[in-house]
Amino acid sequence: MTSVKASVADTRATRGGSRRVVLVGLGLSLLLVGLVLGFAVTALGAARTGELGLDVSISHHRTSVLTALALAVNIGLGPLVAPIVLLVACGILWTRNRFAAVAVGGLTVVGWLSVELGKLLVHRIRPPAASVHALVSETAADSYPSGHTAFAAATVFAIAATLVVAGRPTRLVWLVGLPLVALVGLSRLYLGVHYLTDVVASVVFAGASVLVVAVIGLPWLTRRGRREMAVARADPSDWRRSTSNNNYNE
Repeated sequence: MTSVKASVADTRATRGGSRRVVLVGLGLSLLLVGLVLGFAVTALGAARTGELGLDVSISHHRTSVLTALALAVNIGLGPLVAPIVLLVACGILWTRNRFAAVAVGGLTVVGWLSVELGKLLVHRIRPPAASVHALVSETAADSYPSGHTAFAAATVFAIAATLVVAGRPTRLVWLVGLPLVALVGLSRLYLGVHYLTDVVASVVFAGASVLVVAVIGLPWLTRRGRREMAVARADPSDWRRSTSNNNYNE
């Protein structure tokens, strides 16, 4: 009987390992696709892809309310404010679930910073400010992908991945998160600082990088997440004490 159980466990472990390899390969492939897309649209030019015309068209339909919203997103998810927002959010989460705080924070940073690879290698020029009547001054050749959109997408993917590991449903995250990501992406086009493929690619980069890192760290994430969830469900009053004693020694 013992040998049978061991055989079943070995089979499950092998299948799990194979799935992780496939998922990591998928994530890396998506990152490669993102880079290839960037090289392609940059070589073709935004006028030929129709993206410049789209930005110009959007610039003709601005309103004071939408402009205020887009500018707020620009500041709130910018490189100066976004890290503070993430740090505060994870700090609050830390008081309730340390595993979730570390997982969400770490995966979000990974997904957000992944776009720097595209910016460095693709080197795409921003939309011409005069043509699109840009509302924000962005002159560096780092249009592809969008960092603001990547932050929003990475946050959604990080929360979803953390919930999956903890055995929790993710439907609400997708229902709320995906429209928010779309809103952020549209705001970048609205302000005239990005092209359509810039914001689409940021979702690909963020999602692929979060997938790769989450799958690679899955054994640790699974052990840690399920342990803390089990402790919290068994005795919520003892949760903080138990997590403090563990000190992440695994």
